[in-house]
Amino acid sequence: MLLPGQGVAYWIARVIYNLAFHPLAKYPGPKIAAATDVWWAYKSTTGRYPWIIQDLLEQYGDVVRIAPNELVFLTPQAAKDIYLAQEKNLELFVQVGYDALDTGDGGISGETNPVEHREIAKRLAPAFSSRNFKAKEPTIHKHIDLFVDKMKNIGAGPRGAELRQWSDWLALDLSSDMTYGYEMNQMRDLKDSVLLGSTLKLNLFLILSQITRKFSLLKPLAYLAIPPSVWLMLPKLLRLNTEEVNTRIQRRGQMAHLDYFEQLVPADQPVPEDDNYIYHLKNIAGQLLLASWQPLANQFYSLIFFLLQEPDAYKALAGEVRGEFSSYSDISLETIAKLKFLDACVQESLRLHQDTVDGLPRISPGAVVDGHYIPQGVTCQISYFAAARSPRFFTDPLKYRPERWLPTDHPRYSARFKDDNLKASKPFSQGPRGCPGGAIALATIKLLMAKVIWQFDLEASLGQGRLSFEKDFKFLVFWERPPFWVQFQPCK
Repeated sequence: MLLPGQGVAYWIARVIYNLAFHPLAKYPGPKIAAATDVWWAYKSTTGRYPWIIQDLLEQYGDVVRIAPNELVFLTPQAAKDIYLAQEKNLELFVQVGYDALDTGDGGISGETNPVEHREIAKRLAPAFSSRNFKAKEPTIHKHIDLFVDKMKNIGAGPRGAELRQWSDWLALDLSSDMTYGYEMNQMRDLKDSVLLGSTLKLNLFLILSQITRKFSLLKPLAYLAIPPSVWLMLPKLLRLNTEEVNTRIQRRGQMAHLDYFEQLVPADQPVPEDDNYIYHLKNIAGQLLLASWQPLANQFYSLIFFLLQEPDAYKALAGEVRGEFSSYSDISLETIAKLKFLDACVQESLRLHQDTVDGLPRISPGAVVDGHYIPQGVTCQISYFAAARSPRFFTDPLKYRPERWLPTDHPRYSARFKDDNLKASKPFSQGPRGCPGGAIALATIKLLMAKVIWQFDLEASLGQGRLSFEKDFKFLVFWERPPFWVQFQPCK
């Protein structure tokens, strides 16, 4: 056991080593970040972490040291080198362990073993195929149509509808139905589910639980960040997922529509009985539920948020949608595919409001990343958030400009954006751990917007025009969006 004096001496020696002799000592960045993980830990809790990393990359260059053994990169080439590097179809840059809750089972998104992750991903892959998605289309229409129906009354009221709440209700209702056929009915009942009401209050706890992977002695303190109201609801919350997974297993082959779980418990296979495997299924279900809900909720909200700040883009989108369809019932996944400006609007929203902003850290096997040899064991990552908002790759990078995504033969194409590197925006990441549901999310967002824009004239309620993405949004583990009131006036 170290005496206090010995502990101080060790800490001083460690700081000197990190600053002067560590293999990463040659890389630029804040000196305190190079000396100790405390800088990274503190910045992670501010809600401004994506912007902080963006500013560092602008200040120091394409590679920045953000912790004693951790680098962040900017360029699309770095992203390819990290996330696409494979050998025998196995990722070479392995996921770190501290970006998932320590449940004892990694599910799919938290599974660090490349072989195990590949096997789970292979089983789930058919659930995200085009054919499978087409079979789910009636389910998607059902939830979107309910949202539209609710907006005819609530959204047309004096103040309109609060979009943060409604985007969460819509996205989570849809996600639970798509994941394991569970009807959450938040939009129908006009109230938060237990899951929604509890999860959003765990944001600080979740980021602290990640931080304590580097500061294990502080791990008990993370639990102090759980509000008392959530402690009371946790048993019910955990029981809910367990009950739904167990119910879904028993309903194999009896579902009214396909869901993601169909690939995990197919009807022609024996009923799972192993407790460890069932626990594994519960973790996968919870991760699929969150992964489907959060990006959809963010983009349902942000797309309308950005459009209402750019009247010209909104007017162009309304003209395209209303000029293409003669009736609401004509709008489908197939018919919206030809709407180029709608696609551009969604792509631009995804660029500005990235969901993959935590860096997606990976452990180097000892390899070259964007021309830099990164020693084995070093944690490295790309800041997709910074890359997608960098003047290196985009003209007017902080402005909502859908025109940058249009083909050259489109009437609204602008040569101002001809040099934009569109590949610098990767809202669903890439490689073996890239989001398998990216195409589904993109199509679902487009379907929602086409139906909403065809049905309603949208307008930000009084006083909402002062909201700013740069100032009023925060990120910990989940995005925290400000309340945003929008009026949905039926088109005349």
